[in-house]
Amino acid sequence: MSDPERNIGRADLQIHTEESDGMDDALTILDAAHRRGVDIIAVTDHDHTRGAQIAREISARNNHPVEVIIGSEVTSRQGHILALWIEEPIPFFRSAAATVEAIWKQGGVAIIAHPCAVMPIALNIGDIDRLVRDLAPERGGNEPPILGIETANPIPSARWRRNRVIEANQAWGLVTTGGSDAHFHEQVGSSVTIFEGNGQDALRAALDAGTTVGELGEYPRLRNIGAGRLLHQQWRGISATPRAILRRRRTGA
Repeated sequence: MSDPERNIGRADLQIHTEESDGMDDALTILDAAHRRGVDIIAVTDHDHTRGAQIAREISARNNHPVEVIIGSEVTSRQGHILALWIEEPIPFFRSAAATVEAIWKQGGVAIIAHPCAVMPIALNIGDIDRLVRDLAPERGGNEPPILGIETANPIPSARWRRNRVIEANQAWGLVTTGGSDAHFHEQVGSSVTIFEGNGQDALRAALDAGTTVGELGEYPRLRNIGAGRLLHQQWRGISATPRAILRRRRTGA
């Protein structure tokens, strides 16, 4: 949780729930975040916002100390992009630039998820170069929209390429974040975004100022999760986006 003496907050900006390919309900995730000293979570289920809306309602109903950001992990044609502080689902299977622009249109924050990872699908260095160039005119005003990059994600293929991404970001100048990409409550808080202040307004201000830091941790050992749960989650992961498409067609959520 935030350190009142140093006024430092901790946010986990990529978490998945049972409404997508995660394995745990919202309250279980909120409680896990609180135990691990996380003040804010972003629920970023694949291509819809229902899981995040449920988590926000449960947090409010229980007067929970952990705040919830409405988010989604959006499938663009080049790779996954986190949409934070949105209310409506973002169209998927568009170009990365169109995806980011749709996030900005809602007043949201766009974060490139697990850059250069092999699995799940991710933008590579060339994709990010093109995206930054394509969006440069959009970001030229006095208060440009926020585009960030997840430099702290504990999945192995993102961890292996982290130093390369950090080096490349010296040219891009994107704000840096961290998120656990948790699909099990045991993983929540394993990587986080560190920021000065308390609450969502302070986090948003830190992102706007480019002062956030992604803090990379490690997932718990697989044996602590169990083979059966791991296999079940893998199946849910394969079907997450198709299920989101069907849900969107039925309900629009």
